Amino acid sequence: MIKYQIIPKDINAHVFQVFITLNNPNPLGQVFSLPNWVPGSYLIRDFAKHIVSIRAYSYDKPVRIKKLDKNHWITHPCAESIVLEYEVYAFDLSVRCAYLSNQRAFFNGSSVFLKPIGFENDACEVQISYPIDKVLGDWACATSLILKDKQQDVEIYTANNYLDLIDNPVEMADFTRFKFNVANTPHVMTITGEHSTNIERLKSDLIRICEHHIGFFGGNIPFNDYLFLTLVTSKDYGGLEHKKSSSLICARKELPTLKQKDITPEYTRFLALCSHEYFHAWWIKTIKPASFHNIDMSRENYTEQLWIFEGFTSYYDKLSLLRAGILSIEQYLTLFAQTISKVQKGSGRFKQSIAESSFDAWTKFYQQDENAPNAIVSYYTKGALLAFVLDIEIRRRSSNKHSLDDVLRLIWDNYQASGLEDNTVQKIIKHMTQSDFSQFFDAYLYGVEELPLKEAFKYVGVNCEFSYKKDDLSKFGIGINKIQEYAIITHIFDTSCAQTAGLYVGDKIISINDNKVLAKDLSKRFGIYGEGDSIKINILRDELPSDIQLIITFCDKTHCILMLDTKVNKATLNQRKQWASHYETTK
Repeated sequence: MIKYQIIPKDINAHVFQVFITLNNPNPLGQVFSLPNWVPGSYLIRDFAKHIVSIRAYSYDKPVRIKKLDKNHWITHPCAESIVLEYEVYAFDLSVRCAYLSNQRAFFNGSSVFLKPIGFENDACEVQISYPIDKVLGDWACATSLILKDKQQDVEIYTANNYLDLIDNPVEMADFTRFKFNVANTPHVMTITGEHSTNIERLKSDLIRICEHHIGFFGGNIPFNDYLFLTLVTSKDYGGLEHKKSSSLICARKELPTLKQKDITPEYTRFLALCSHEYFHAWWIKTIKPASFHNIDMSRENYTEQLWIFEGFTSYYDKLSLLRAGILSIEQYLTLFAQTISKVQKGSGRFKQSIAESSFDAWTKFYQQDENAPNAIVSYYTKGALLAFVLDIEIRRRSSNKHSLDDVLRLIWDNYQASGLEDNTVQKIIKHMTQSDFSQFFDAYLYGVEELPLKEAFKYVGVNCEFSYKKDDLSKFGIGINKIQEYAIITHIFDTSCAQTAGLYVGDKIISINDNKVLAKDLSKRFGIYGEGDSIKINILRDELPSDIQLIITFCDKTHCILMLDTKVNKATLNQRKQWASHYETTK
């Protein structure tokens, strides 16, 4: 058994101290490595750069240790046991890395635990120490690792192997904790940070979401218990999936309060995040691409299938809120409209296919620059739209005998061991429907043709129309940073009047027609002008003033307004009921 110990050594310096005790190391010299990325976040992050010191010893005698490359070390040959001691700087306030302050301690194992090469399948034990400074308050520890022993200042956990060890994040803080059971399975949520959450309402909604997902996969549950770790801040947002837990960050306004009666867009956003990461316990953590069964965390692991695992999940995360009765059909369609708008705004959807977006996640999606809307498309958002269109097309061709739901359930029953090849979903759909979808996938998955959204929505009795918001800056081809006093341009869209006029990313807009304008008022000021109007924009570029003459021509329509068709015939209404599952049929 490999023994780890992690100690919050210096809170104000944000430093963890880690010890590894390994018996019977490689007699030729033991190699240790640290992952370069964390599963679920497809970017090389070079976690080893946060190791600030490292040393080795055996029976209290120093052992020489040498760095081989950016994330590998080798020790000099030694006797039956070796101890590695190192310090890790931890001040990344995200779900991906490690963080230590007087408020909380958090870490993903991939960013703090070195792996002894050759011992990947050995059982692991990790001793987690609390901070020595007890003025920090009543801290507790939350993790989905298996608890072995609990003492006053130390808790000891076990993991089956190294991959299991690093797939269970750890939160230590004075957090709120509540429990609930779903399908006789224990669930826990912790909330770290200042908040005034209506716990009973949140618990009730989480139960409905979890019940939906478990029922969706036929009552099959890939974990014995589940943990939601939630950090509350003023404005942050994000999540990362794990097999038995998820790490979440949300803004305070996204949690429900006792005063709130209706479901707010902010609270809906948080529930969708919980739904998304929970769905992943089945859909990427258990069912995954075949290439992810032998994952190499020292380099990029390429796959064309992120549109399946992130796109499908992004489709079902909100659809499940409708199906569980948390959202009305109107509220759900409003959310869907926002997803469509995100995709429609960028011309990158005509240049990069969703399959290419999946494959290039490492270098393009996770390393976006100011030209991203013009060059790439998101396998999350467009993947969700493709999932919807595909779902409707399966229903249409099979006369509502089959749906995308059936595809995922069939995959769950048959592909856990092997994983999916790039064309597995396509083959299953062809066999299930007895219909050739090759032209569909060539056009919308491997090609860049516009998705037939209007036709798909029409099938379920919904009119889909594209129009502008009056003061939407994107129709002028501009994206701005509103945090500053004056607007700073962050994006210029292709073929827009802003691009034609010569506005650049980084330009600071000072005035329009010699009238000063603040960032918060820019949309309103632009909104008073119509197509064909000529306006003078005074900017600062490299802190030097310049005048840009802009003749307004609107970009292609972007924002999607979805309206229920109240005059649908009975057949269409039934199709909508089937698509929305039990929500419409039981209300």
